Amino acid sequence: ALDNAEFRLVYQPQVDLRRGRIVAAEALIRWQSHQLGELRPDLFIGHAETTGDIVRIGDWVLREACRQVREWQQQGLGIVRVAINVSYRQFVSEDLAAKVRRTLQEHGLPGSALELEFTERVLIEDAPATLRTFADLRQMGVVLTIDDFGEGYSALNYLRRLPIHGLKLSQLFMEGVPDNHSDVAVCEAVCGIARSLGLGLVAEGVESEAQRRFLLELGVPVGQGFLFAPGLPPDEFARRLLAEQAGARG
Repeated sequence: ALDNAEFRLVYQPQVDLRRGRIVAAEALIRWQSHQLGELRPDLFIGHAETTGDIVRIGDWVLREACRQVREWQQQGLGIVRVAINVSYRQFVSEDLAAKVRRTLQEHGLPGSALELEFTERVLIEDAPATLRTFADLRQMGVVLTIDDFGEGYSALNYLRRLPIHGLKLSQLFMEGVPDNHSDVAVCEAVCGIARSLGLGLVAEGVESEAQRRFLLELGVPVGQGFLFAPGLPPDEFARRLLAEQAGARG
């Protein structure tokens, strides 16, 4: 698929929940297979993790996302921060910080143009190399986030030691909000952890106005989900952002 250029990225807006304005985007991979048609990542990423191909795929995502941010900048959109997922295999396979630095320099971008989302698995890797990698990335200005927080290990002891910027509230817990007591309790707990540690918080899977209001009452500033937009092709994302910017100026 990589060799045949069958992968592409779509960009899901991350939105200020109070004002409804786009503040960033998450890059989501899609595979347009010549044999199988379009495949979502849940159908192939797990397999790629097992085989190790995720490292090559992740490298492509990093380069393509940075290329797109640079293209948007040249179109006059300013610098859009784009979040990409970094697999555990990518994290341990080689010098991630050096690779990110090279890619940013290649495209003439500041570190603040990029957000890296890691799974909770990195939290239990209490190794000096892990802390050094996170420190190096943070020094570049790259935003560091733990994705789907609460689904996996949730190693709070390590969470307080890593120099990260934020947490992402999993859509797994958003599904039952605001009616399911257990989901509400988990969301409140994650928000409390983020607030106590001074971390940012983004909610995934926001699909209803009731969920948006619940998150605002909790103090969650940013969300993404079908209430706002699915993953958009780059030109459609650019059109929405340009329309917003024109509206703000008008």
